[in-house]
Amino acid sequence: STRALDPVREALTRGGRDVVVVPPVGGGTGDIAEQARALDGVADDAMHRFDAGSVDVVGYSAGGVVARKWVRDDGGVGKARRVLSVGSPQHGTAVAELAAGVAGRCPTACRQLEPDSDLLRALNAHDETPDGPRFVSVWSDADEVVVPPDSARLDGAVNLTVQSVCPGARTSHAGLPDDPVVLALLDSSLGVDPPAVPTDVAC
Repeated sequence: STRALDPVREALTRGGRDVVVVPPVGGGTGDIAEQARALDGVADDAMHRFDAGSVDVVGYSAGGVVARKWVRDDGGVGKARRVLSVGSPQHGTAVAELAAGVAGRCPTACRQLEPDSDLLRALNAHDETPDGPRFVSVWSDADEVVVPPDSARLDGAVNLTVQSVCPGARTSHAGLPDDPVVLALLDSSLGVDPPAVPTDVAC
């Protein structure tokens, strides 16, 4: 549900930003390539509506993979200024592999998030962060959905864990959109200034 993004949306709105939440394709479990094309349409609409030359994109969980697919293959390279990836299985998650192999209940996006899937192999070939936007990736070492959690690491991005700013934090995957480090990153990583690790976070 997009309700999980409410803390991010509210923080950005309080900061004076125009915010659009991208409706999920297939209930959020549809083909990641289709989701990337849908993101492209939403970005075009937002740029027109707000008379903007670019957009900043925050992708939570699989949304970070969708954003990177959009940048690489679906027009995002000339439209995105920043991509903030939050707890995203950029190199796959063993949970998806387990769901596919043991439970047998793994929809399209789930299968695409298996380690070494065709989609991720293509996405991670050559440059993981193509020229255009600046990439930032944050994750929690306590993430129980993205396994291993550092699957979120991207070559060429500003990479950090919640624990590198707030040692001892036990933020779960579901808790990332409301985590103080993630919310502080909205200010320190989005916008015109170079992205930076946030300071003075109320851990």
